[in-house]
Amino acid sequence: MPAFNYSLVADIYDRYVTTDVDVPFFREELRGVTGRVIELMCGTGRLSLPLLQAGFSLTCVDSSPEMLSLLRKKLTHSGLSAEVVEQDVTALSLSGPYALALIPFNSFLEITAKADQLATLVSIRRCLASTGRLIVTLHNPTVRLKRVDGLSHPIGRFPLDDRGSTFVLRTSEQYDGASELVMGQQVFEASDRDGRALWKRTIDISFRLVSRQQFQDLAVQAGFGLEGVFGDYDRSPFMDATSPFMIWSLRNWWPD
Repeated sequence: MPAFNYSLVADIYDRYVTTDVDVPFFREELRGVTGRVIELMCGTGRLSLPLLQAGFSLTCVDSSPEMLSLLRKKLTHSGLSAEVVEQDVTALSLSGPYALALIPFNSFLEITAKADQLATLVSIRRCLASTGRLIVTLHNPTVRLKRVDGLSHPIGRFPLDDRGSTFVLRTSEQYDGASELVMGQQVFEASDRDGRALWKRTIDISFRLVSRQQFQDLAVQAGFGLEGVFGDYDRSPFMDATSPFMIWSLRNWWPD
């Protein structure tokens, strides 16, 4: 189960999470896939919707009923359809097999216990076809930790409604080397168009950074074969000192 409680931000999530930098990458990965595709930790469908709009078929899985409720509303509004499933990714029970599984947007790192990270990979592998693939996107710890300094940083101001109300998001993070956890808080402060305060939310966050070797060991222990790792969505090679991400491609080479 992810450490972050998305029920606390589901109503505003789509207001401040709008990136689409990874969409072309995943569109390309789905092109030519002949079997079923599953997107895990899909949230409100930030990636799901553009993939569905491109004509791909998806099973969308998340453990947050609030986030999935918003996804279902978007599907209805847009005239799209997908199988939507509420399940914990550490213990999936799905009618596979799937040719391709996706965990986008560094979401895997929100599974903070090492045992649960391994359980997640094992659980996914059991849902895959014998030659199925898993793509997982992760932060590169070397680069990500440069932004972890314990200070409060403004992320931006975002629209709250159509009447001119907005909210500001600030975040602070600290790193605990013993647990390999980044822990901190996100602070949301909303105000109306005249600057009058409406509400404030403070939400605890945590995620566990893993090195290239640590994730490789987890993947192998779970039974995956390693196809490769990119450093960014332009498919550039992973460079430990500079790459913002680790984008892993794993293959279920050893069926049970």
